[in-house]
Amino acid sequence: MKYFKFTLSLFSLLLLFNCTSSPDIDNEIPELNLPPSIGVISTVEITEVTMSSALSGGVISSDGGSPITAKGIVWGINPNPTIALSTKTSEGSGTDGFTSQLAELESNKIYYVRAYATNINGTAYGNQVSFKTLIDPNDLPVVSTAPVTEITTSTVKTGGTVTNSGVSPVTTKGIVWSLAPEPTLDVNAGFTSNGFGLGNFVSEIANLSPSTTYYVRAYATNSYGTAYGSDEAFTTQALLYSPGTGVTDIDGTTYSSVILNGKEWATKNLNVSKYRNGDAIPQVQDATEWANLTTGAWCYYSYQTSNGTMYGKLYNWYAVNDARGLAPAGWHVSTNADWNSLIEFLGGAEVAGGLMKEIGTTHWQNPNVGAVNTSGFTALPGGNCLANGSFGSIGTIGYWWSTDSYNPTSAWCAGLYHNTKSITRTPTDKKQGFSIRIVKN
Repeated sequence: MKYFKFTLSLFSLLLLFNCTSSPDIDNEIPELNLPPSIGVISTVEITEVTMSSALSGGVISSDGGSPITAKGIVWGINPNPTIALSTKTSEGSGTDGFTSQLAELESNKIYYVRAYATNINGTAYGNQVSFKTLIDPNDLPVVSTAPVTEITTSTVKTGGTVTNSGVSPVTTKGIVWSLAPEPTLDVNAGFTSNGFGLGNFVSEIANLSPSTTYYVRAYATNSYGTAYGSDEAFTTQALLYSPGTGVTDIDGTTYSSVILNGKEWATKNLNVSKYRNGDAIPQVQDATEWANLTTGAWCYYSYQTSNGTMYGKLYNWYAVNDARGLAPAGWHVSTNADWNSLIEFLGGAEVAGGLMKEIGTTHWQNPNVGAVNTSGFTALPGGNCLANGSFGSIGTIGYWWSTDSYNPTSAWCAGLYHNTKSITRTPTDKKQGFSIRIVKN
């Protein structure tokens, strides 16, 4: 019993001694367990891109505390490529910057590129850059540009021919134009779409500015890209007129006008139903009645009111010659002197008609030869009412009276035709119904 008490006391003393002699663990500095560090690298922008190659590289700004053992660039067709890919370069070790060539690339394809740097702790990647390789011309269609024709102040006609589709079918074709040479579909330019596949196509360009040089090319597109024909330049025609002030007739109809060679012409046919003093001009709606007239009258083509909306009224020459006057105050029906002055100003009878006719085939029958309307006259093919009261030539011919008489039964008129750019001046039966243009005094 005494032995047990002694042993217990000795154990307690030893325990107290050990506790009081141990260092203060609260004052110890714990050991930090930092993660391993990889390097810091950035990717150089892509340069010298071809159909099958490009240049990039990397700049290493930190080795992460351990030597760089491998570096280079890695690329692929999917974002964030890694060195697990075989498409990479090896540019040695160390922290020096480097340039690498990407090789054996496919044409017309997007690639993603990252620089990399490896140390004992792992691999760091630079920022991702992307680029697209150039198109192989042999993959694209073959297209040629047609000559530019029928140039007016605001329109031209051109087109092209696709002779080869390339490696895939042609999905669209047309023309593209701009104020700068070699226009493309990728810039702010005008373009047309003229179907798909091989063969010829024709395009009309509208809403151009007068006296302006444009550049136009045919194009054809397949799944690999767009090919272009030769670059063709053309200059739109200049306007030969300046805007006039216009005039309003006794019925309240307003006519715009243009000034040509010092004379101000209305730009649409007369459509008045009263003489200047307010007296009514008789309307005729029967062929027999028309054929028997020797006094002023008017009718609509084919006696249809709807024709008057576009072409105006057709008057016999007796209405033109009536002392009460068809034109508003300060204006007159065109005279031989007016027509001759205009024709001479526009270059003579052989070409003047084309400069006077409305452009296109909305109203004129195809072909509307030489129609450029640089005069602003905007002549329409209103046809005529024959002396017997029948009608003809709407869409193909326009006739306009002159105030000048030729003999007791005939008076002078001017004629424009869809199939020529010339203008004719000839006497004709005063009983016929023609259009009228008025001129400012």
